[in-house]
Amino acid sequence: MEVYTTENEQIDAIKRFFVNKGKALLIGLVIGVGAIIGWNYWQSHQANSLQESAQSFEQISSQLQTGSNQALAAAEQFANETNNIYGVLTNIELAKIAVEKNDIAGAEKALLKALTIAKVDDLKDLLNVRLARVQLALNKPDQALISLTQVQDKGWSSIVEDIRGDILLKKGDIASARAAYSKGIESSGADMMKTILKIKINSLPN
Repeated sequence: MEVYTTENEQIDAIKRFFVNKGKALLIGLVIGVGAIIGWNYWQSHQANSLQESAQSFEQISSQLQTGSNQALAAAEQFANETNNIYGVLTNIELAKIAVEKNDIAGAEKALLKALTIAKVDDLKDLLNVRLARVQLALNKPDQALISLTQVQDKGWSSIVEDIRGDILLKKGDIASARAAYSKGIESSGADMMKTILKIKINSLPN
């Protein structure tokens, strides 16, 4: 299954940010909290929890590169038990691995789990884009269309319309597929994406 480079770059950037900068940000968060003792304690607890998750995620992410079943099991356990950004990122990793193993249903499960705990809108957009692709591969076109409606940032427009066109084409609605591809060309997006859309339009039956 094709995953666009821009998506992978965003995921890598998010991972680097939380691994490299997370500790400093968390320390600053705790230091900057006001004098209310209860609030201080709560923030300190949250910061410590996130720092532990960051360390665990870094180890798990590295272990997943080995491709061992033990590493995969550890990642799945961590993803199920962690309800913060590191749980989201681990589920994204698990979805990617599942797709590579042609376990599309497993990828959908991981992405749906990630969406339940993701709090950043940009990350939710990326998750919904990937989820729509997975649902299309699972022959769930209606669910895939619903996932696309959850993508808010206009920067995704060309990619969203590309996937929407593929979904509508699979449903046999050639006219609507053509309209979606055309809308994607007219929206802001990478030139390469627009070239792909033009090729798809030219490949449609009259």
